[in-house]
Amino acid sequence: MSKDSSAAWKARHRRWLRFAQANLNAVESGKAIPLGPTIPALKAAEGRAGRGAPLSVVVCSPHPDDEALIGALPLRLQQECGAKVTNVAITLGSAPDQRARRLRELNASCAVLGFDLVVASAPHGFDAVVPEIRTKRPKEWANKVRALSLILEQANPDVVFAPHAEDVNVTHVAPHHMVVNALADYLRRTRRGPLPFIETEFWHEHSCPNLMVGVSPADEAILLMAAAEHGVEVRRNPYHLRHPARMIDNVRRGAEMVLKAGGPAPDVSMAEIYRVVFISGQGTTVPRSRGLLIRPQERIEWKKLVAHFRPGKLKGQR
Repeated sequence: MSKDSSAAWKARHRRWLRFAQANLNAVESGKAIPLGPTIPALKAAEGRAGRGAPLSVVVCSPHPDDEALIGALPLRLQQECGAKVTNVAITLGSAPDQRARRLRELNASCAVLGFDLVVASAPHGFDAVVPEIRTKRPKEWANKVRALSLILEQANPDVVFAPHAEDVNVTHVAPHHMVVNALADYLRRTRRGPLPFIETEFWHEHSCPNLMVGVSPADEAILLMAAAEHGVEVRRNPYHLRHPARMIDNVRRGAEMVLKAGGPAPDVSMAEIYRVVFISGQGTTVPRSRGLLIRPQERIEWKKLVAHFRPGKLKGQR
């Protein structure tokens, strides 16, 4: 390597080093922001009012904090469509002596987001929501499914969010199946038509996502505020500080997995990735439609979003 070439290499490396260090400095700067639960709670501003009955959005969260970590689309539906978002806490964690503390943090997080909160099997949440319960203790599983089905009936949802079936963490995988079973039971009992079921991801990427939702810095800041209310959890593992990096990387993956492989990346800085399917009393229907990108500056139109993914003619949609 010539002297000139070596100097050029070093100069270019210095520029990329400053870029890499700036990313780390941003994470470090977040450590100075106070953690929760904040008392009194930080109350969210009211979302945009919609026409007629508000859209009912139910987020089924395996743990306290999932409502914030995957909450980009529910938050936007609240802000842009006037949706009422209800976070259903399936569990309050596996440690009984920590559940009161986790519930305080969860209440503070939902206040930041402006979400309502329902705790399954209140006030403690379900115990042992793990895959083996489905086969080894089927009666216990059926009782939990029915209890969750009754919560869904009370919420009367237009859309339900839950983790996808391969989200790796066993305490995310089992809730996926529980929510699918409960939603099908609810729809059979009430004779409602198929509903959109939006699968979320956190511990493992979805193999076939079809929806990429842009996230503005302002909305990402709200999600971070909410995640930071889970103070003891993020002191143990500051995953909230790394959340923006995940949202940035989602644009890379979404460009290839949701949009077109080999195509140009969209002009979006951050995004969350989901998979939209439909659930009826008879089971799950996977739409055969192209992936959809909703940019941060686009106002979400719920009916158009559902129509994009609706497989054939599904009756019973609101």
